[in-house]
Amino acid sequence: MRRALLGILLGSAAYGFALGSAHSELYALRNVVKLPLLVVVTTTVCSLSYWIAARAFRAPLGFREVQVSAWRLFQDLGLLLGSLSPAVFFVARVARATDDGKLGDYDAFLALNMACVAASGTLALVRQASELLAGRELSRTRASFLVGTWLALSLFVGGQAAFSMRPFFGFPATRGNVPPWFLGHQADLRGATNFYESVWQTIRQPPLPGWLRGTSY
Repeated sequence: MRRALLGILLGSAAYGFALGSAHSELYALRNVVKLPLLVVVTTTVCSLSYWIAARAFRAPLGFREVQVSAWRLFQDLGLLLGSLSPAVFFVARVARATDDGKLGDYDAFLALNMACVAASGTLALVRQASELLAGRELSRTRASFLVGTWLALSLFVGGQAAFSMRPFFGFPATRGNVPPWFLGHQADLRGATNFYESVWQTIRQPPLPGWLRGTSY
């Protein structure tokens, strides 16, 4: 698992730096620590959850092999995100150079990165699950439900952990402020108090508070 951990740390650190560059050097440098921490926390929780789900579906999988597969899955995720970091860094710098100092392209950049993480995670999970379940005495239907459950668990754990550990990048209007490392369940500027509500708010785009420029986070 050491090799998996190294892949996670390097890939996610590179992606985190690129992500935070859309806001400021402070966010970029913090993300070198925060994003790898996020992925490691998600990996740890998901590896245990995957095994519980496998037991629930009566899949013939041992505890250790599920743990190894889960860490390899997130290693693949880290490497995929690392490979995307140059492109994300370029987009981040362009967005930062051309924003209006208020909202800028925050919503579009957020959506882009959510899509990158979701696509990378799905590819990594399907690859590892295919290798793990190959040749097992498990029907195609049960295998499909199991993989779908693992995917849902990854989304739930990773999404909520990311919301609690934010900010990874912020509105351009907050540039120059020093936010806390983690905001936890504190409501964001649109009033969302969890990951799913924040996604919905990003889609709906309700009006932002007029004091956006002076906020501390």
